[in-house]
Amino acid sequence: MKPKKSDDIFVDLPEGVTRSQVVNVVERAAKAAGLYISHIGSYSRKKYPNSVHWHFKRDKAERGLIDATYWDAKSLLWLMIRHREPDWVKETAPKLKRALQQELKTLS
Repeated sequence: MKPKKSDDIFVDLPEGVTRSQVVNVVERAAKAAGLYISHIGSYSRKKYPNSVHWHFKRDKAERGLIDATYWDAKSLLWLMIRHREPDWVKETAPKLKRALQQELKTLS
């Protein structure tokens, strides 16, 4: 078995949350965590069709990024932290998760 190259951090989503709500929550949470969105696209179109995928950075010149993916087919939102990423990514990912959870609370 190959060793994993990354860790996934799942964010619990409330029942019935919409794609547009998640997109708005992600944008607000990024700001709250001191990050900006450097890329928005989709993730593995075969594996996660119609997903939304983000890259978060602290600074354009800085190495490393945090990935997030929302897949509405299974109502999943998760952060992906590659093991090779710099320390700031590993330290900031929990902060981003907390910011996402806080923003999701405003939906209910």
